Amino acid sequence: MFSALIARSAVLIGVALLAWHSVRAQVQPSPPATTEPSLFAVEITIGPKWDPTKPAQEQHYFREHSSNLKRLRDAGALVMGARYSDKGLLVLAARDESHARSMMEEDASIGAEVFSYQLHPFSVFYGGTVSPRLRQATQ
Repeated sequence: MFSALIARSAVLIGVALLAWHSVRAQVQPSPPATTEPSLFAVEITIGPKWDPTKPAQEQHYFREHSSNLKRLRDAGALVMGARYSDKGLLVLAARDESHARSMMEEDASIGAEVFSYQLHPFSVFYGGTVSPRLRQATQ
């Protein structure tokens, strides 16, 4: 009697495991949606309303431009910012191109046409390290 009860329990457990396994195999969870933002390179150049008689920091809306960059950095959207030649380069992390463009359009200097920008998808194929250089004190 006891061995028959054990055998019947083993069969029930086996059937339950087979049923669970077949249901699990049929209902595969979908892979999690990627929430990693895309990267975009933003090349900033002088715009049509740039005043060539003034240095960059004296241009209209330059303070607002700097504030916008700080806001983007604080929000984690500004991955990197740099200058080269007479241009600026930002790397932004955004949901999509539209989101990256909206971040740039919030910059008052862009709206006022003091600066212009071009936005490009940015695909890292070889990672490295970039560290900011310390600013030298002006005398």
